[in-house]
Amino acid sequence: MTDTPDDDDRDSPPRPRPARLGGPDAPGGTDEALASRLRRRSTLRRGMAVFVALVAVFSVVATGPVAAGLSAADHVPSGDSLETNAVSTDSTEPGPTARPELSGSFSRPTYTGIAGDPVNIRYTASNSNGSAYLLIGGNRLTDSGKLVGFTDVVKLDDFDGTVNTRLLGTAEGTASSCARENTSCDLEFRDQDGDTLDKDLSDLRGATGAGGLARPLVPQRYRLAITNGTFMIEDSGAVTPVESAASSDLVLTKPTFHDEIEVFTTADPENVEGGGGDESLSALEQNGLERTAVTKGDRVVLGFEATGIWGALSHFAEKEGEDSLQAGQAINHTVLRDFLRAEEGVTLSVRQTNPSMNEPRSKLDLTDADPEDVSLLLADAKELETGDSTPGRFYLVLDTSDGGPLGNPEPGDEFAVEFALEGTEGQRYAFAETDSEPPDPFRHKSNTPDQFPYWETNDGTVSAEASFSIQERYFEYDHVTDDGELLVEASGGAVTGTTTILPPIEMSATFVDDKRDEPFRSESEVSLSDDGNFTIGADLGNADPGTRLNYALYEGTTLRDSRTVVVVEDTDDPDRLAIDSVPENVTVATGGNLSALRIGVRNAGGLEGAGTLALDVDDGNITTARDLTLSSNESRTVGFPSETVRLDPGEYPFSATLDGDQRNGTVTVAENPARTTIDDGDGEADGSDTDDAENASNVSEGDENATNTDGNSTDAGGNSTANDSAGAADSDGNSSNPGGNSTNPDGNSSDPTGDSGGGDGDDEPATFLPFGIGTRETLLGTVVVGAIHILGHWV
Repeated sequence: MTDTPDDDDRDSPPRPRPARLGGPDAPGGTDEALASRLRRRSTLRRGMAVFVALVAVFSVVATGPVAAGLSAADHVPSGDSLETNAVSTDSTEPGPTARPELSGSFSRPTYTGIAGDPVNIRYTASNSNGSAYLLIGGNRLTDSGKLVGFTDVVKLDDFDGTVNTRLLGTAEGTASSCARENTSCDLEFRDQDGDTLDKDLSDLRGATGAGGLARPLVPQRYRLAITNGTFMIEDSGAVTPVESAASSDLVLTKPTFHDEIEVFTTADPENVEGGGGDESLSALEQNGLERTAVTKGDRVVLGFEATGIWGALSHFAEKEGEDSLQAGQAINHTVLRDFLRAEEGVTLSVRQTNPSMNEPRSKLDLTDADPEDVSLLLADAKELETGDSTPGRFYLVLDTSDGGPLGNPEPGDEFAVEFALEGTEGQRYAFAETDSEPPDPFRHKSNTPDQFPYWETNDGTVSAEASFSIQERYFEYDHVTDDGELLVEASGGAVTGTTTILPPIEMSATFVDDKRDEPFRSESEVSLSDDGNFTIGADLGNADPGTRLNYALYEGTTLRDSRTVVVVEDTDDPDRLAIDSVPENVTVATGGNLSALRIGVRNAGGLEGAGTLALDVDDGNITTARDLTLSSNESRTVGFPSETVRLDPGEYPFSATLDGDQRNGTVTVAENPARTTIDDGDGEADGSDTDDAENASNVSEGDENATNTDGNSTDAGGNSTANDSAGAADSDGNSSNPGGNSTNPDGNSSDPTGDSGGGDGDDEPATFLPFGIGTRETLLGTVVVGAIHILGHWV
């Protein structure tokens, strides 16, 4: 910045004598001996003794009351004050080379920056009858007081305060540098006698350092002074300003490097609702995710951080018509391309690491990249210290679509990223030699390797590495059929799954059912999460399981997918069969079947399903199963008519199971009312026939009133009765039992021996049948029975 003080505030001291820049007398200091020497030489040439006296008198008058120029030690500003070290000088010395009034100040006693980066210097300067200049130089490694030349002179008329330390002292110079051809500077050089020399800045190579730099300004301390553009070249070759209004220091430090590369992915701003194509870093970060899997068609963002490179980048940006670089600025990617081509010892590569045998390796190519596919963004440093208003990071934004800067990347391709500041131990960057002009800032000695300009001989290469991969752009649903139909639960249903589409993209889905009496349609927003999951709330209009609807997925107005939606009860088991009903108790006849046990089943899933209905009665005594296939929403009643009941009368538990659904009940087995069981007796004495014959019991010994029968007589209840009872015969020989039938203890009425059973040897008939069969009938029955008992076998 430049400020011009008002005339009322100016002092008018005599003209100061010149001071050496960088020596014990800093720019602006006084030197009485030097002034007197100049006056004596002028007097001798004229040979007039009287003029000597006049000059001596004038010298005393001119120098007595003033405090002339300033040194850095004399004037140290406080904070950012622009007035603390302001100085005004007024020339009263006669002669054709007299200069007008000069004033100026610096905001700080010391400005700190990084070698190779721009530095912003705040100042005020005024020269009411000409231009003011900023002298930069007088560098020294110690405070020994050794004189050195200055490095550059900057015209302050249009100077914005930014010093490009990468260009100082070169043919390009910094902005408004007098070393640049397009800057018109009114510089004047005198010898020690005060005579004007026919010299310009380029003629002072060895003496000033303006054209004699071996390499860009290294990290050191440099003097700053505001001058009027008049300099004295002493016999020793040292160059000092004749006048100086203010002085300060510029301290440059060594560049640093951050060995990590930031990687994240972001959607194309054109695809983000409300984005409007905003490609600012904040918009990219807001719409991006920190992941290295980049969806094809999206953008990968690579962030690099380093210092010492911003002066060169600023230079190439200026050539592209860009303003001075600032954090938050987006610039053309060709600036980075030109910078990398300049062989500044800075390398950046993005290349595929897994090419197939027959495919070329994809790699970053900025040469012909479309500005629509590549962006270059600047930002403040995160990890490194930088100067005021100087960026510290740059971001390279690359489109991964076909035909972009990475060629035609395919899903599965993997890329390695490397950013490095090159260095070879024992080597240093050096400008190419030139005869007279200041050096070209970007031409270095051809026999030196590619070196970063600010690395010393003991510095080697430093690098940062990262990687990313390309993945498909997809939607993958959680619940689908083998045919790809979507499954949605009837109550509170939702479509869920995973996707590689980034959350800023707005998507929606529609559900349509045209088969209802009144066509149904609903629309839902797609919720995308940072972890790659999505959810679509499904309003299905109270559809029953088995209902089918049409589904469509939209990205903006672009259709991305269409499918059939099947409403189910449970998406985890969409074809489940269930038991609808079972009887709590069912009665079956012994020897019959289980047709009376009928079980209701249904398709509870929504899709056609198959299962096995299993029945178990009495813990495994009866087991059977039926294989079932039911279509959507089908119900059926299943019985078991082919299963015979071979259980004694009684109650038995049963269980029916289908696809994990189990129901229980009771089966009651009853006597079959349509069946009469006939047990055949065995009359042989050897007891070798049936169990009934073996189990027959005789009347107990001593029981004279009870006799066995010669055959088995079984009533409906299965009881065997005696045919006769002692003392119970009537007068006609028939035996009657007043108490009813006489039953032996085993309940069997026959004696296997076939004897009449008379216990007392009476000759009364051995047996009387209960329904009035007499002796003749008995004899006849014996004959009949004997007729069918042949050779000891019953036939």
